[in-house]
Amino acid sequence: MDTFSYRVFLTIAKYKSFQKAAELHHVTPPAISHLVKQLEKEFGFSLFVRNHRSVSLTTAGETLLSPIADIVKREDALRQLVAEVNGLDQGHVRLGIFNSMCKYLPDVIRGFNDKYPHITFEIYQGSYEDIIYWLKTGIVDIGFLSQTVNPGLPFYEIFSDPLMCILSKETHTESESEIRLETLANAPFVMQRESCDADARRIMDKLNLEVRTICHVVDDKTTVEMVKSGFGFAIMPRLTMYGMEQEVKMLKILPEGNRLIGVSVRDEQELAPAVKKVFEYIRDYRYE
Repeated sequence: MDTFSYRVFLTIAKYKSFQKAAELHHVTPPAISHLVKQLEKEFGFSLFVRNHRSVSLTTAGETLLSPIADIVKREDALRQLVAEVNGLDQGHVRLGIFNSMCKYLPDVIRGFNDKYPHITFEIYQGSYEDIIYWLKTGIVDIGFLSQTVNPGLPFYEIFSDPLMCILSKETHTESESEIRLETLANAPFVMQRESCDADARRIMDKLNLEVRTICHVVDDKTTVEMVKSGFGFAIMPRLTMYGMEQEVKMLKILPEGNRLIGVSVRDEQELAPAVKKVFEYIRDYRYE
């Protein structure tokens, strides 16, 4: 099975660039354009909308994204199985991660490659929303998620991450180690978009805590900077604060709240040999 054109299609869809696809597949841009035209001729419709700034999937192209990813994954699984029969541990695994998992990821990959040096990785970093989409469409093989946002995919908890209250250092609190969230009722709140701070929203809903949302931001660093400058407080997982602990006041929440971090796959019964090895390793790894 020759799936090179399908792999090119997936690369263009990921990077939204014909030029990037040419670089990654070591062919010329005209060759990429030719491959896409051949696919479009074969299918009978356009796959991409092109303009001078970016490339995006057409509605028809979006429809084909998942089945084409499945075909490529099945070919990879076949190759891995053949390698396994021949006594070789080979394969390529795509991981979907959110920002704060970057603390653990290098050691996880390094430890795995000490055992299986010929299995390679491709990392996709994004929000929970992105990772769920990538899992469902087959763009990634394994995704790290919070249990709060898991949409019914197979989910295996790997560790618990405490939720912390983040305030500017100038904020007066009765304790320097913990805080009851009820004391922050109607205080200005720095909120991340829903796909980023689902666990913070969950604990506030549980307490029926009313706050004044004055900032809607996307990334963790911006959230910390806004809190640091006195624009309000935030609720963030402790792992997210890795490397930024000294910039703000970080207090334990009462009552305690946690986000449960785990790994998900779309279908555990259809994992390629290399993906299965990685999935098992991630589940058994000690996150300290």
